[in-house]
Amino acid sequence: MRHDIYLPEAKLQVALRTATKLLPLAARNRKAKKCVLKSVAASHGIYLPEAELQVTLRTATRLQHFAARH
Repeated sequence: MRHDIYLPEAKLQVALRTATKLLPLAARNRKAKKCVLKSVAASHGIYLPEAELQVTLRTATRLQHFAARH
């Protein structure tokens, strides 16, 4: 069994779990505080896991093509 496919899968699960935990917090911060800087900080909390998710998906796709060729 190849382990190089399961590592990106595990990273994907971590990224999704992190994004799921941060979304309610970000929404609560935006509603509670009207300050623009607080909203921007809350927004960055969402985009970081989102970017990590995109990288993980891209890596997983490349590894799947690589594994299929071998």
